[in-house]
Amino acid sequence: MGLELTDQRLINTILNQSLNAIAISDLEGNLQYVNSAFVSLWGYHHPDEILGKNAFEFTEDKEKTKLILSEVLSKSEWKGELSAKRKDGSTFDIAVTAYSSKDKQGNTTHLLANFSDQTKTKELEQYAKDREIYFSQILDSITDLVFCKDKNFRVTYVNKACADFYGVTKQKLIGIQDVTYNEEEYTKAYHSEDRKVFETGDTSYVRKEPNLGPDGVTRILETVKNPIHDTNGNVKEIVGVSRDITETQILEDRLQLITEMTSDYIYTAKIVNGEIIAEWSSKELNTTSGYSIEEIGKLGGWFNVILKEDLTNLAERMTKILKGETGVVEYRIRTKSGKIKWLRDYTRPILDETGNLISIIGAAKDITTEKETELKYLLSSQRYQAAMNSALEAIYFLETSKSKDGEIIDFIISDVNKKAEEQLGMKKEELLGKGICQLFPINRENGFFEDYKKVVESKIPIEQEFQVPGNFVAPGYYFHQVIPTNDGIVIQTRDISDRKRMEELLLRTNRLAKVGSFDYDLSQKKITLSLVATEILVQTSKDIDHVDLRFFGTEEFGPILKQKEIHSIETKETFDLECLVCAGSGHEFWIRIIATPKFSETRCVGFYGAIQNIHDEKLVQDSLLDKETLLLAKNRELESLFQVTNKQNERLKEYTYITSHNLRAPIANLISLTAMLKENPSNTELLGLIESSSFQLDQIIRNLNELLNIEKDTKELPKSKISIKESIDAQILLLKNGSNREIEFTNNLPEGMNLLGFQAYFDSIINNILTNAIKYSNADKICKITITYEETKESLKIAIQDNGPGIDIGRHGHKLFKMNFRLRQDIEGKGMGLFLAKHQIESMKGSIEVSSELGKGSIFFLTFPKELF
Repeated sequence: MGLELTDQRLINTILNQSLNAIAISDLEGNLQYVNSAFVSLWGYHHPDEILGKNAFEFTEDKEKTKLILSEVLSKSEWKGELSAKRKDGSTFDIAVTAYSSKDKQGNTTHLLANFSDQTKTKELEQYAKDREIYFSQILDSITDLVFCKDKNFRVTYVNKACADFYGVTKQKLIGIQDVTYNEEEYTKAYHSEDRKVFETGDTSYVRKEPNLGPDGVTRILETVKNPIHDTNGNVKEIVGVSRDITETQILEDRLQLITEMTSDYIYTAKIVNGEIIAEWSSKELNTTSGYSIEEIGKLGGWFNVILKEDLTNLAERMTKILKGETGVVEYRIRTKSGKIKWLRDYTRPILDETGNLISIIGAAKDITTEKETELKYLLSSQRYQAAMNSALEAIYFLETSKSKDGEIIDFIISDVNKKAEEQLGMKKEELLGKGICQLFPINRENGFFEDYKKVVESKIPIEQEFQVPGNFVAPGYYFHQVIPTNDGIVIQTRDISDRKRMEELLLRTNRLAKVGSFDYDLSQKKITLSLVATEILVQTSKDIDHVDLRFFGTEEFGPILKQKEIHSIETKETFDLECLVCAGSGHEFWIRIIATPKFSETRCVGFYGAIQNIHDEKLVQDSLLDKETLLLAKNRELESLFQVTNKQNERLKEYTYITSHNLRAPIANLISLTAMLKENPSNTELLGLIESSSFQLDQIIRNLNELLNIEKDTKELPKSKISIKESIDAQILLLKNGSNREIEFTNNLPEGMNLLGFQAYFDSIINNILTNAIKYSNADKICKITITYEETKESLKIAIQDNGPGIDIGRHGHKLFKMNFRLRQDIEGKGMGLFLAKHQIESMKGSIEVSSELGKGSIFFLTFPKELF
């Protein structure tokens, strides 16, 4: 039956515009219609070549074609893949969607199919798979640890080096956030860095990242993490590259011990009332900062040289130092020339015999170059490129170039990373496709080319250290690995010049400073000395067997060293000791030994440390000590004389102040009353007041005379019986008469309450507090002063309360009783009243305190011990 269409032209136009191949057949599979895409896909030129033929002629799998026709007839639809056959006989894979067409009565009338070519899709899938394997082989050849994580911090990829580091297969690491045996705080730190990369899209660089290995030993990694973005620019994954720098770190730790003795400059400071005051610095301070210690003092101290942004870290370190803790802090300074420098500051507290902190000694190191180097680190954002360019090694991918006979004649550069470009001094475009021996013939002369051939032929990697002479682009020391691949080799070259320089610097520094290092294996009872340590101790061999740390001391110091060893193992602390040692020649001399315990989990496995020959310094110290002893004796004599003189001067100053202060009011009263008496000579009340004021003046002078009865030694002032209420009433009357404003005094103290003390001091204390209460009171209201008391078995507390403006205790409380402090500059005074009151009451074994609130007045509390009654 033919295909019936109402508008064949319109149908054909619609179907021919489809990019997919479309065919319509009868129920037996005879093709009745195909569109242009079908004709082209099967390699024909015109539909007439196809129409009328059965679908079996256009497929490779006849049985599967029958199954498709059966499925469509019985189930109305079929989807899947099928192998098709073109006109020229070639085959290709197609995706098929077939279904049946029914009339209004539900009878199947035709079969329809939609086809799409799967060849390119299959090729792309295979290509992607091949590239994934290729990249995986490349990443597996890298010695650095490479890993990828998703947004949940779960591992999505690791290379072979990463799996080997954790001692498991790559598959076991996929999907986890971290290995179970790692320290929880380490894992939290990793995830914190991961989160930063996901949130900011910036590269993360961690200089020292601790990681607990499966053997229980903590290793130090240097890690770089880069973001991988999706098509919308969002971070979908991070790729990280880590390097194990534990051995390098050990070298740095040893060099740090030497740095404590031979830093850029050394300084000392004394501790006075909790403050750190610079005392001495070696001349290198000027070289580092441009300032002398005197210039720094004029600037207001070392804190004014430090950048403000770093003061918080330094303040925390100083707090720990004041608690007696040894430590290190890094900060920046602005030198005299304006340049910014980084310093690493090692500080050690010095304690006296009772354990109190009296001074500190420190050593500072200029680490500007080190800090600047840490900041120069840029990486790519894609996984493969990130792994390549994040690597701390130069990486070269080389393919073999062979002669007609199959012999390797050169290695062609197929890819390099940025480190390799820098190392060779050439751009990537200049290197790709070139022969390594063509570019650098020296590879044949130095034997590298033959080594590369052996790796390809034997499939065994090699490792080598070598030196590049100064006439090349990148001279220095290098370490490289040559790893075989399917089509050639991968060369990884690492610049180890810094490590070599560090080793040379360590040796040179040790010789200059007479400092050597050592390792002590606790289990084997063996000490291994460095070259310089061997020279210092005049040993014939660097390995000393069947010994412990007592080896470094004479018979006198041996037990002390053993105690130090035991204490360090128990506390995990470094010890620092000066002791006598007997050299291999039999000669005894002084050394300084610093030793740090090494642990595997909780077990101490040994010590590493340093020794320094300090014999010459000891001889100088002994000579200086004899001279210092003589000077100290002379100083003590002068000090005693100074103290006696100083005490006499202080009392004379005190007498002068009390005299000028306490006589002012009664004299003013007498002058005022005398003037009034002249105007009214018959006023007997005025005569009574003059008599009263004269009596008070006479009493004050008598009390002041007691202060003049001072002998030339340190005897106390003569004490007398003080009538407390009467003495306070006398001061109230004196001040009330001499004031030109209204004052309300309320004295609630009982009659007959006495005190044994210095009358002049007591009067001066009361006079000062009452005078201040009147002086600072509000001028627009009545000045009210109330005096109460509280008595216990141990003491009597007198409270003097006013209704003045009050004092901001939070702001002024710590300096209220200091000399020359004035609360208000607009009111006359010298700032001596409260200072003198505090001094006088304390000399009577009492105390003074204040409670106040702004707007609510003040209360001064005078406390006297009962032993004075």
